[in-house]
Amino acid sequence: MGRTVKINIIPEEIGPFVRHHGENPTMEYGFYYEWKTTLPFASDERMIRVWLPGTYDFSDPKRYPVLYMADGQNLVDEELTAYGDWHLDRVIRDLMQEGYPEPILVGIDCPKDPQQRMDELNPPYPVKYFRRKEKPKHPIGDQFINYIVDELKPMIDSLFPTDPRKEATGIGGSSMGGIMAFYGFLAYPNTFGYSHSFSPPFFFYSKRFLRKLLHIHQPNPETHGRVYLYVGGTKNERRFTRKVFYMRDLLEKYGYGTGTMEFDYDKQAIHHEEWWYKHSYPALRFWLGNIPKE
Repeated sequence: MGRTVKINIIPEEIGPFVRHHGENPTMEYGFYYEWKTTLPFASDERMIRVWLPGTYDFSDPKRYPVLYMADGQNLVDEELTAYGDWHLDRVIRDLMQEGYPEPILVGIDCPKDPQQRMDELNPPYPVKYFRRKEKPKHPIGDQFINYIVDELKPMIDSLFPTDPRKEATGIGGSSMGGIMAFYGFLAYPNTFGYSHSFSPPFFFYSKRFLRKLLHIHQPNPETHGRVYLYVGGTKNERRFTRKVFYMRDLLEKYGYGTGTMEFDYDKQAIHHEEWWYKHSYPALRFWLGNIPKE
């Protein structure tokens, strides 16, 4: 008798998610699903996207880590981007070839209105320390995070073979998404065990407030998990640098250091997805390489 060949059947639909078929896709690896829905904190319809690794087997009970991210349209396909592409499909493929586990990516698209994006992704505190016109006016970052924790994550865990442990659940983003990732990590230590925070605009807040924020949430490696902080140092990224360094110093006072926090500074980098792509490999390696086996 001949050898049985196992065929990986790729469904067109998984729950409300429909497989994406672009006209000119640049994604090189994996499968992409999307679901247009109205979010509880916004009036406009928004796309939620799920990217699955290329080795994902729809008949295999293997469980996968999950990284939840803001600006979902920017993760793996330049055809969909609002600002630029993180090329995380290529990053994860390279990590897989090095023997690291592959994560599932779940992204929530940002709104078209920049002011709305700033409000959605900023912690729910008055931004009275920053006087520029584009400051967040009505921060509702708590509603954004609550949606992920209370509604989106349970749905993803029910539809896909995820590893639901906090160590295998990360939250990430850049710029406003970076501050959202850091705040969500602080606010929900039982849900997220990793913060993938790139170029967070901590300069919205005074040093006094940042100290108060950490005092409220009392982060430490045992209760919260690991932190990856990245910032550049050139042109429009320069205004982000000083306060990210300050947050690193604060976290060290709460016990973060080698093995629990990575601080990545690139003085040549500007505020753009191409630089976040270049620094995503060490960030994801830091998270995926430290997830304990089940």
